[in-house]
Amino acid sequence: MSVLAVTSITNILLASLVFFLAGRMSRIPKARFSAAWYFTGVLLLLGVAALIGAVDHGFFESAQLPRYFIQRADWIALGGVTFCLLLTTAKQFFAPRFQRILLIAAVIQFAADSAAVLLVDSFLDVILNYAPVMLLLLGMSIKARSIHLTAGLLILSVASAIQVMGWDALSPLDRNGVYHVVSMLGVVFLYFGGVTLKTK
Repeated sequence: MSVLAVTSITNILLASLVFFLAGRMSRIPKARFSAAWYFTGVLLLLGVAALIGAVDHGFFESAQLPRYFIQRADWIALGGVTFCLLLTTAKQFFAPRFQRILLIAAVIQFAADSAAVLLVDSFLDVILNYAPVMLLLLGMSIKARSIHLTAGLLILSVASAIQVMGWDALSPLDRNGVYHVVSMLGVVFLYFGGVTLKTK
């Protein structure tokens, strides 16, 4: 089996897991624009991004078709994940006046990142976009002693580091495949932290 086929399969597995967890999260009664509501958006958009990635690696890249539009759709979806993650953090840990500031920051960040990915042909842009938000949530999670959120974010950070370093020692599971597999574990921990988020 080719590296791209394995990468596509791991993307599908990640998408399936995240959609399952998003479905479970959506069943929890919650107010609109609450931390739990935004976190549901995190999971849904992450599932969408993983599914788009599966199509990209499995069909477009393997057939050497132009990837610009599907790749950018994937990266913009991940920008949406970052947007929802920042607002999850705002609603969970910050006072209302700071929530408004972070909402403005989230809108500006999403717009700037969406413009950047249209011009820059590198997944590093996506990582640099979500890294500060993950660090902010990690710091707040440690302060709040949220074990599951902290563990999930640390695992996702390891996954990102593996991808950035280009670690391909487990062929045909390349750095992208390892990123997806490790991310699955991280997402499970995030989910268990997510079910404890504020619902109002």
